[in-house]
Amino acid sequence: MVKSRSKQSLTEGPIFSRLLLFVVPIILTGVLQVMYNMADNIVVGRYSGDPNALGAVGSTASLTALIINIMLNLSAGAGVVIAQFYGAKDENKVSRTVHTAMTFSVIGGIVCMILGLVLARPLLTLMGTQEVFYDNSVLYMTIICFGIPAGAVYNFGAATLRSVGDSKTSLYILSVSGIVNVLLNFFFVLVCNMTVDGVALATIISQYLSAIAVVRCLMKRSGESYQLHLRSLRIEAPLLGRIMRIGIPMALQSSLFSISNIVVTSAVNTFPPHVVSAKTIAFNIEGITYTVMNAFSNAAMTFIGQNYGARKFRRLNKVALYTVIQVAAAGFLVGQVEILFARPLSSLYIGADDPARELIIDAVREIFRIMLATYFVGGVMETISGILKGIGYSFSSMVASLIGLASRVLWILFVTPTEKFHTIFGLFVSYTISWVFTILLLLICCVYAWKKIGIMRLAREEKQEEMKAAKTAAPSMEA
Repeated sequence: MVKSRSKQSLTEGPIFSRLLLFVVPIILTGVLQVMYNMADNIVVGRYSGDPNALGAVGSTASLTALIINIMLNLSAGAGVVIAQFYGAKDENKVSRTVHTAMTFSVIGGIVCMILGLVLARPLLTLMGTQEVFYDNSVLYMTIICFGIPAGAVYNFGAATLRSVGDSKTSLYILSVSGIVNVLLNFFFVLVCNMTVDGVALATIISQYLSAIAVVRCLMKRSGESYQLHLRSLRIEAPLLGRIMRIGIPMALQSSLFSISNIVVTSAVNTFPPHVVSAKTIAFNIEGITYTVMNAFSNAAMTFIGQNYGARKFRRLNKVALYTVIQVAAAGFLVGQVEILFARPLSSLYIGADDPARELIIDAVREIFRIMLATYFVGGVMETISGILKGIGYSFSSMVASLIGLASRVLWILFVTPTEKFHTIFGLFVSYTISWVFTILLLLICCVYAWKKIGIMRLAREEKQEEMKAAKTAAPSMEA
């Protein structure tokens, strides 16, 4: 156990390089997920024979993200709690929190599935889904909802592994289940002549494979404090309460993002159909950039959580600085690459005989030029939010994000509909504006949290203690 902890603890050793080593598997895992989702859209867009299938899938994206992200962010809350206990070397609480979290994942996943099935049709109607997409959108959404419990179990399991420093295992699991997903896409669409229902079935089958794999992995971590024992599965109210105190604000914050994207989708539905398809393609490709940004946010939460639990306050300052620098650099580079290859990437989704092909590609390129040039700003926003969550200030992060998102929604509701701004630029520039505003608010929250906890003072005291210990050790070494 000591050997395992020395490999996985993030409270010792160099920070900058360890952050990169930790974040790369998370990025690769997220990119694989995005690529498999891209494969869904490419297969249904090019090979289903239904010119409206791609738009139908895209019309559900914001809504499915809203439901799925609730459990995803609650799992991140569990990961923060586990990371804090793991950093503090409280093995008993690590084990009890893991079992509480995994039990809740099953219950919460089933509840979210039921909500999705009940609300799918009325919400798609409320969003103003165009008639040509409506029936297929309802079908796709209904099938996807049946995979929510599996997604919840996988996300809680993956969050547990990340919280103890293991960011590689989820990469291996997603690699295998993703290949299965792609193969099933082609089987259901090309062999079984299915459309949106085929790619939806492929998705939920791969989700259940991922859930089974992560549970098996946790069960086999023999001797580790986070090993999963099925007989020990139960919910302990105090631990669940701690998870909820961190996870609920995170889930609400994510839900607010999803709600703002629903507002965007509703606004896009007022544009011609080729813009609807372009938005689907652009957001699908843009998902790669978001995945890179979100990986640094997850890394910040885990590093901050473990070091906060271990009371390594000097390392907290370095983690915060390094993650912001790294996410800004990564976001800028990835965004510029996607802008450069916008045409060939978007062409993958559109059949050569589609009469709206050029219109869709031009719209995708315009969306990219607006959003991706400044996407690194959104990455900085996500990472600062992750830093706050790592020390338990999820509520402050949520409030700041709520105000920032309100600015985006107000822009879309009152500025975009005007004649001058009812354009692609007038709609998507709202993202950049809200990112900048939210960063300012989050920085204020960080200053407040740092002062209230006294991190700078505690860091100075920690340094003084280390210097005293070094001076005490020096004479004994000379002797």
